[in-house]
Amino acid sequence: MKKKIVVINDFTVRKSGEMQYWKRLEQTYDCTVKIVEDRPEVDNSDKFNEMFLCMEQEGPDSLPLNEELLMESKDADIIISHISPIPDKVLENSERLKAVCIMRSGVENVSLDYATQKGIKVINAPGRLAVPVAEFTVGLIISEMKNIARSYHKMMNGEFATNGYPNSAYSMNLKGKKIGIIGCGAVGMRVATVMKAFEANVLVYDPYADEEQLIREGFTPVSLNELCRESDVISIHFRLTKQTERMIGKEQLNLMKPTCFLFNTARAGLIDEKALIEALSNHKIGGAGLDVFAQEPLPENHPFYQMDNVTLTPHLAGTCANVFEMTFDIMEKAVTHYLETGEWVHVVNQ
Repeated sequence: MKKKIVVINDFTVRKSGEMQYWKRLEQTYDCTVKIVEDRPEVDNSDKFNEMFLCMEQEGPDSLPLNEELLMESKDADIIISHISPIPDKVLENSERLKAVCIMRSGVENVSLDYATQKGIKVINAPGRLAVPVAEFTVGLIISEMKNIARSYHKMMNGEFATNGYPNSAYSMNLKGKKIGIIGCGAVGMRVATVMKAFEANVLVYDPYADEEQLIREGFTPVSLNELCRESDVISIHFRLTKQTERMIGKEQLNLMKPTCFLFNTARAGLIDEKALIEALSNHKIGGAGLDVFAQEPLPENHPFYQMDNVTLTPHLAGTCANVFEMTFDIMEKAVTHYLETGEWVHVVNQ
């Protein structure tokens, strides 16, 4: 029996123009590819962001069911999605589904617990945003430490200043400083490597990493609290889980130097935002660069807007023009590997 692959064509995939790749699988492998349209009414970025945030915060069952997906998945072997949700009802209705492939590193589109219970593998595209997020993070670090954005804003307001910033006394070079990397996966490793190239001393907290490998790379493995105490710059790159939620709280912030800069381009939930607001408001730490927030977009009256020691960006770290080229390359290799060998790579729910 031919394998059936259901590919969901959502707003982001339609924009990429890459959907026809999946149809070409029919020419090379003994399979049938069915393309399912998802939410044609989501036709602009604002609508998409609203839908995505709802799914990310409330789960795949929070959005209306795609009836075509439900019907086509009944005899599907593989479902491929980028952003579109795969509700529990779809998994329950599928009679021979082997895998759900999510063309992102995060897999909020599907319930991992329920998929595992049903014996369905969940495949992701790890590292697809590693390059843009790492490069953005480095840019954000330099921007906050060197007051690049603040200088621009002052000049646009008719001012010209070379000093007088809150961090003027400790806005120094990265060379020789201690840079703390929390989470040394695909993104964290890239940021750590760039920091090393700047001749900084790189401290790493990652209980899942190979300590000997970190040492070989020229990094110093430390505990979370030691990293918070010793670092001049801290950048967070963990995935948000029950274990990592609010891993940076009041205790960790109190350990940081009053000149320490904290950066988060990963997930807002990794930091206790209330504790961070207090620390920045009272200048308990030197400053922060943030691309992710507990509430997005930030409300107009949010305290972050009133602060003189924070650089804010609107969840842009993973944005780049060629992101789908990297995404399709990773997922293409995973799917073709399965079609050729019967084995999956990048399985999230092992």
